[in-house]
Amino acid sequence: MIDLHMHTTYSDGTENCTTVLKKCQEKNLDYISITDHNTALVYEELEKINVKEYYSGEIIPGIELNTKILNIPIEILGYGIDYKKMNQLVKKTYMSAEERNLIEIKRLYEKCLKYGILLDENCINNYNSNSFASVFFHKEITKHLENKSLISNEAWDSSKVFYRQYMSDPKTPLYVEMDDLVPDFSTASDLIRESGGLVFIPHIFEYRDNAEIILENILTNYKIDGIECYYTTFSEEQSNRLLEICKNKNLYISGGSDFHGSSKPDVDIGTGFGNLQIPTEIILHWIKKLNNKFDINF
Repeated sequence: MIDLHMHTTYSDGTENCTTVLKKCQEKNLDYISITDHNTALVYEELEKINVKEYYSGEIIPGIELNTKILNIPIEILGYGIDYKKMNQLVKKTYMSAEERNLIEIKRLYEKCLKYGILLDENCINNYNSNSFASVFFHKEITKHLENKSLISNEAWDSSKVFYRQYMSDPKTPLYVEMDDLVPDFSTASDLIRESGGLVFIPHIFEYRDNAEIILENILTNYKIDGIECYYTTFSEEQSNRLLEICKNKNLYISGGSDFHGSSKPDVDIGTGFGNLQIPTEIILHWIKKLNNKFDINF
């Protein structure tokens, strides 16, 4: 089994890299990839330790980059990257997470006030720039029951849904403009290719009502190498649809849990909500191509 989508404390995960490796060993995973947001610094740490003390399987250097399509914030995955080169590239292209969070928080605050959402006075003074704007404002909004009529029940119950359904959707009054915060799709995918990696589209159905137009736009206008067909929240029908697309368009297949630790307590490495099992066989043909470029064993 494999898990090619997980996060550590180098981005928005709550577990350090050795803890993640131990969990991967416990699940007997054959291949893994740690795909922190906009950084591959975890691999520079892995260079300094004896990885085999924690995990005996194979590691594919990876990254998840924030980008946008149709002015909608999305993510792309890069596999088989030269992580040292990638770390240099992202430093030139991306602002720090703290900087981005501060800009987002100010923009969202103004949007909330304009939309008529009730907030504690000067609540943004309590904001910690290490946390996501969506998580912070979701807590602030749900403090006041008066706001419940202004957002959907799903968004009321989940900061993740709030982010996807409102902050990321240009059709909503709480949409936060991202043009100056993240690079466009071509720029982000070029970083992956420049570092020798393959470009994959992750968790497409997490983009909810915008999923279909995003997928169609990417498949029509951009070159990608593969799609994450197995994911924690995907139904069997959704996975099968993506597998069929990959078959018809000759694209590679990947899958992952999107493990974040305690910030997503229901999502475990390798198994997602408990029944995610991604067969190793789906990646063996394209993994061989990576071996020609990189030593994926630490």
